[in-house]
Amino acid sequence: MVILNDGEAGGFLFSYDTLLGVKPVSDTKIRNERESKDNSLSRTLRLLYVTCSRAEESLAIVVYTAQPEMPKASVIKAEWLKADEVVDLSRNAN
Repeated sequence: MVILNDGEAGGFLFSYDTLLGVKPVSDTKIRNERESKDNSLSRTLRLLYVTCSRAEESLAIVVYTAQPEMPKASVIKAEWLKADEVVDLSRNAN
């Protein structure tokens, strides 16, 4: 299980919310990406790859965010996951 929660991370070196479309990508991050400079977006993607690639039999990714529809749309659009592979548990919360 991989848990993505920027709020609990307490750092600025990575941002799952930005990677998953919850927060907009800053001009600085776009510029650094174009110039092939290391930036929080590329670090976040590498960290996600490392954590997810360790799964041997199954993988669950839990994303804590105030806007759960945004990461869902982003991973489907990027073709990382199919729509039927994403479950929004916030709709089941009481």
